[in-house]
Amino acid sequence: MGARSLRRLDEPRPLRVITGPSGIPHAIIVDGKRREVTTIREDWLVQDRWWTDAPVDRHYYELVVEPGKVVVTFHDTRSGDWYTHAQMQRGRSAGTNRSAGATG
Repeated sequence: MGARSLRRLDEPRPLRVITGPSGIPHAIIVDGKRREVTTIREDWLVQDRWWTDAPVDRHYYELVVEPGKVVVTFHDTRSGDWYTHAQMQRGRSAGTNRSAGATG
């Protein structure tokens, strides 16, 4: 398989996210470059395994970042860290939900 290490496809990877005062993502850092969030397509909460010693409490965002790439991020509200599941991909033209400056 070569010298590259293998990882599970769904394994989250750390991501540097720059947020505004309300905690909404405004930019991400990818390969050392700042990418501005142009649209937040969707956001949702995942709260699971609350009955275990390892509960999950995450706020997910589907972002469109310059230059039109889509990235799914989540904020682990227990640790305060940010992660990504999905590789950046070209955005679809339909279905924008909120601008990056929107609240609530």
